[in-house]
Amino acid sequence: MKWSQLFNTSIGKKLLVGATGLFLCSFVIVHLAGNVQLLYNDEGKAFNSYAQFMGHNSLVQFIAWGLKILIVIHAVVALKLTFSNRAARPVKYAVNPGNQTSSWFSRQMAIMGSILFVFIVIHLVNFWGAFHYTNMPTHTYPGVEEPLKDLYALTYETFKNGLLVVLYVIGMIGLSFHLIHGFKSAFQTFGLNHKKYNGLISFVGVWIFGILIPLGFALIPIVIYFK
Repeated sequence: MKWSQLFNTSIGKKLLVGATGLFLCSFVIVHLAGNVQLLYNDEGKAFNSYAQFMGHNSLVQFIAWGLKILIVIHAVVALKLTFSNRAARPVKYAVNPGNQTSSWFSRQMAIMGSILFVFIVIHLVNFWGAFHYTNMPTHTYPGVEEPLKDLYALTYETFKNGLLVVLYVIGMIGLSFHLIHGFKSAFQTFGLNHKKYNGLISFVGVWIFGILIPLGFALIPIVIYFK
């Protein structure tokens, strides 16, 4: 079977969603590590230096555009899977089978994924777009050769708006629910589930990707708002 034919099948689409999802999981770790620098008491030197490097390094930019493409692929293919699954069973159950056939998280994946996708678009417009395509003010730091775009100041100014803070927290709730099911599901799709490792996979998926990482992202705008 050709690759193009494989990805037109339900199994092929699930493999594609699982692969892109796991790759994006690695991205959120790096992104959170960078964003934590917003809380350093250094007037933004660490975060703006990080943003300068990430925004102008050719390899990083190549990977960043690849990530954006993967996000779109992940979202589009996942929605196609959802619609095809519903089309395969046009008549709903007379009684909702609930946890007998699937977890609550798996049944909310399309909704949570859509919330997360909208959040990502808003996030890119607010920060990535502003950093690359606007005349952003700069800040000069001792020991740094050139002035740095002051994304730190923009972030603090943005999160003075309580509604935007709430929006970001909702986005991270969407990320949490999405990852709690998606991380484990990706391993199942690739046939990597085994009774020896399922406990570890569930722990990492729920406590690290489902709770710790979204909580870290959500706390940053909250701390900035009250700071």
